Amino acid sequence: MALPTSSSTPDALASDAPASPSKTRKSKAPKKSAAPRAARASLPGRQAGAEILFEQAPNPYQTPQPPYIWIDHPEERERLLGPVYVVRLGAGGAEQVEFSIDGKSWQPCRLTSGYWWHDWSGIQPGKHTLVARMRTENGRWFRTPPRTCEYRP
Repeated sequence: MALPTSSSTPDALASDAPASPSKTRKSKAPKKSAAPRAARASLPGRQAGAEILFEQAPNPYQTPQPPYIWIDHPEERERLLGPVYVVRLGAGGAEQVEFSIDGKSWQPCRLTSGYWWHDWSGIQPGKHTLVARMRTENGRWFRTPPRTCEYRP
Protein backbone atom coordinates (compact mmCIF):
# COMPACT_ATOMS: atom_id res chain seq x y z
CA MET A 1 0.00 0.00 0.00
CA ALA A 2 1.48 3.32 -1.04
CA LEU A 3 1.67 6.17 1.40
CA PRO A 4 0.26 9.53 0.32
CA THR A 5 2.71 11.76 -1.53
CA SER A 6 3.54 15.28 -0.48
CA SER A 7 0.89 16.63 -2.87
CA SER A 8 -1.81 14.43 -1.36
CA THR A 9 -3.80 16.10 1.37
CA PRO A 10 -7.12 15.16 2.91
CA ASP A 11 -8.70 18.00 0.88
CA ALA A 12 -7.10 16.76 -2.32
CA LEU A 13 -8.16 13.17 -1.68
CA ALA A 14 -11.75 14.20 -0.99
CA SER A 15 -11.92 16.31 -4.13
CA ASP A 16 -10.81 13.39 -6.32
CA ALA A 17 -14.06 11.52 -5.68
CA PRO A 18 -16.29 11.36 -8.76
CA ALA A 19 -19.39 13.52 -8.76
CA SER A 20 -22.72 11.79 -8.43
CA PRO A 21 -24.12 11.20 -11.94
CA SER A 22 -27.63 12.17 -10.83
CA LYS A 23 -26.56 15.65 -9.73
CA THR A 24 -25.32 18.38 -12.01
CA ARG A 25 -23.20 21.22 -10.83
CA LYS A 26 -24.12 24.70 -12.01
CA SER A 27 -20.98 26.37 -10.77
CA LYS A 28 -18.12 25.31 -8.66
CA ALA A 29 -17.30 27.52 -5.68
CA PRO A 30 -13.66 28.53 -5.41
CA LYS A 31 -11.77 25.85 -3.56
CA LYS A 32 -10.19 26.88 -0.28
CA SER A 33 -6.45 26.63 -0.56
CA ALA A 34 -5.01 23.58 1.18
CA ALA A 35 -1.80 25.53 1.77
CA PRO A 36 -1.32 26.91 5.27
CA ARG A 37 -1.56 30.61 5.82
CA ALA A 38 2.21 30.50 6.08
CA ALA A 39 2.47 29.51 2.42
CA ARG A 40 -0.04 32.19 1.39
CA ALA A 41 1.73 34.93 3.34
CA SER A 42 3.55 36.29 0.31
CA LEU A 43 0.33 37.34 -1.42
CA PRO A 44 0.00 41.05 -2.23
CA GLY A 45 -1.61 43.08 0.52
CA ARG A 46 -0.08 41.08 3.36
CA GLN A 47 1.40 43.26 6.05
CA ALA A 48 5.16 42.90 6.31
CA GLY A 49 6.41 42.05 9.79
CA ALA A 50 3.08 40.73 11.05
CA GLU A 51 2.89 37.30 12.65
CA ILE A 52 1.48 34.64 10.38
CA LEU A 53 -0.84 32.07 11.95
CA PHE A 54 0.41 28.58 11.06
CA GLU A 55 -2.64 26.30 11.09
CA GLN A 56 -1.38 23.21 9.25
CA ALA A 57 -1.50 20.11 11.46
CA PRO A 58 1.46 17.71 11.56
CA ASN A 59 1.14 14.77 9.17
CA PRO A 60 3.08 11.63 10.18
CA TYR A 61 3.15 10.46 6.53
CA GLN A 62 4.95 13.54 5.22
CA THR A 63 8.25 15.20 5.95
CA PRO A 64 7.36 18.78 6.86
CA GLN A 65 8.81 21.55 4.73
CA PRO A 66 9.95 24.72 6.53
CA PRO A 67 8.68 27.04 7.71
CA TYR A 68 6.48 25.25 10.23
CA ILE A 69 5.80 25.38 13.96
CA TRP A 70 3.72 23.16 16.24
CA ILE A 71 3.20 22.65 19.95
CA ASP A 72 3.81 18.92 20.28
CA HIS A 73 3.28 18.62 24.04
CA PRO A 74 1.19 19.24 26.02
CA GLU A 75 -1.64 18.09 23.82
CA GLU A 76 -4.89 20.06 23.52
CA ARG A 77 -6.89 19.91 26.82
CA GLU A 78 -4.21 17.76 28.44
CA ARG A 79 -4.34 17.59 32.25
CA LEU A 80 -0.95 18.38 33.70
CA LEU A 81 0.09 16.22 36.64
CA GLY A 82 2.41 18.62 38.43
CA PRO A 83 3.55 22.24 38.74
CA VAL A 84 6.51 21.64 36.37
CA TYR A 85 6.27 20.71 32.67
CA VAL A 86 8.71 20.70 29.76
CA VAL A 87 6.90 21.92 26.63
CA ARG A 88 8.06 20.38 23.33
CA LEU A 89 7.79 22.34 20.07
CA GLY A 90 8.39 21.24 16.51
CA ALA A 91 9.74 24.05 14.33
CA GLY A 92 11.44 24.03 10.95
CA GLY A 93 13.31 26.96 9.47
CA ALA A 94 13.42 28.73 12.83
CA GLU A 95 16.19 31.05 13.87
CA GLN A 96 14.43 31.88 17.16
CA VAL A 97 11.48 30.28 19.00
CA GLU A 98 9.53 31.87 21.86
CA PHE A 99 6.70 30.73 24.08
CA SER A 100 3.88 32.61 25.85
CA ILE A 101 1.65 31.35 28.65
CA ASP A 102 -1.74 33.00 29.26
CA GLY A 103 -0.87 36.00 27.06
CA LYS A 104 2.12 37.00 29.18
CA SER A 105 5.55 38.01 27.87
CA TRP A 106 7.39 35.86 25.33
CA GLN A 107 10.00 33.53 26.83
CA PRO A 108 12.91 32.04 24.84
CA CYS A 109 13.03 28.33 23.98
CA ARG A 110 16.10 26.13 23.61
CA LEU A 111 16.99 23.83 20.71
CA THR A 112 18.07 20.32 21.69
CA SER A 113 17.81 16.97 19.89
CA GLY A 114 15.90 18.41 16.93
CA TYR A 115 13.12 19.99 19.02
CA TRP A 116 12.60 23.33 20.72
CA TRP A 117 11.85 23.17 24.46
CA HIS A 118 10.45 25.50 27.10
CA ASP A 119 10.84 24.71 30.82
CA TRP A 120 7.59 25.75 32.52
CA SER A 121 7.71 25.79 36.32
CA GLY A 122 5.53 27.23 39.04
CA ILE A 123 2.38 26.27 37.17
CA GLN A 124 -0.67 27.64 38.94
CA PRO A 125 -3.84 25.52 39.24
CA GLY A 126 -6.43 26.16 36.54
CA LYS A 127 -6.70 26.37 32.77
CA HIS A 128 -3.86 27.82 30.72
CA THR A 129 -3.50 29.03 27.14
CA LEU A 130 -0.21 28.37 25.35
CA VAL A 131 1.11 29.97 22.15
CA ALA A 132 4.46 29.56 20.42
CA ARG A 133 6.04 31.67 17.73
CA MET A 134 9.17 31.49 15.61
CA ARG A 135 11.25 33.87 13.55
CA THR A 136 12.86 32.72 10.31
CA GLU A 137 16.22 33.88 8.93
CA ASN A 138 14.47 36.42 6.69
CA GLY A 139 12.69 37.96 9.71
CA ARG A 140 9.20 36.54 9.16
CA TRP A 141 7.25 35.53 12.28
CA PHE A 142 4.93 32.51 12.47
CA ARG A 143 2.80 31.56 15.46
CA THR A 144 0.69 28.61 16.52
CA PRO A 145 -3.02 28.66 17.27
CA PRO A 146 -3.70 28.79 21.04
CA ARG A 147 -3.42 25.47 22.87
CA THR A 148 -5.22 24.89 26.18
CA CYS A 149 -4.25 22.66 29.08
CA GLU A 150 -5.17 22.44 32.74
CA TYR A 151 -3.37 21.81 36.01
CA ARG A 152 -5.43 20.47 38.88
CA PRO A 153 -3.34 19.40 41.90
